[in-house]
Amino acid sequence: MNRDQALSKIKKCLALAKSSNPNEAATAMRQAQKLMAEHNVTETDVSLADVSEQGTPTQLNASTPWEGFLSQMVAKSFGCEVFRRHRHMLSQSLSVKTKCEFIFVGVGAAPEVASYTYSVLSRQCARDRLEHIRKQPKVCKPITKTARGDQFAWGCLGCRKNAGSFSGNERDDKLIEQYFSAHYPNMGTGKMKDRTKGCNVSHNDMAQGLAAGRQAKLNRGVGGGTQQGLLT
Repeated sequence: MNRDQALSKIKKCLALAKSSNPNEAATAMRQAQKLMAEHNVTETDVSLADVSEQGTPTQLNASTPWEGFLSQMVAKSFGCEVFRRHRHMLSQSLSVKTKCEFIFVGVGAAPEVASYTYSVLSRQCARDRLEHIRKQPKVCKPITKTARGDQFAWGCLGCRKNAGSFSGNERDDKLIEQYFSAHYPNMGTGKMKDRTKGCNVSHNDMAQGLAAGRQAKLNRGVGGGTQQGLLT
């Protein structure tokens, strides 16, 4: 039995230890204590076993404000924390490629649902952003097209400022904080580049983004269930 398997069994024993049957509760508690001693598991370890993380690829390799804002909005909606991770990988041609993803950290199924939600909404926003860029005059410089696309993306998110109705709790927040301390003690603060500054963008770019954002849909949830009202 590995440590993860032991943690799972300990949690089950602790659940049985709350039984109204005194003998069953006592037996389950003794078994839990025995497993904790054998595998050097503390009460904190058991609690942190409820915390997990789920990653999903970013739409752009560049750290852009609109993607960062969307990830934070989704994370808050489901009582999660989120951070961006860069990984350098070797391709089959032995060239180095950078893989970027947002990691959602939360309790129970929250990270999985948050990851799914971000994936759907960011994909829709990126698709519409690219279409907006393609509509720009050919005389526009690439940097101007990129800036207008980013401004459009901000508009897409503008109609989704009120994220869900999830209400977190102090216990989950504390567990997530402990998880970060244990697994990511040296995490720093990243910088995002605002590519709209100093470029020829207009309110019309954002207005068109707002119109497109109102059409965004989130129909199917994890496991095929219907998700409604996740982000409004």
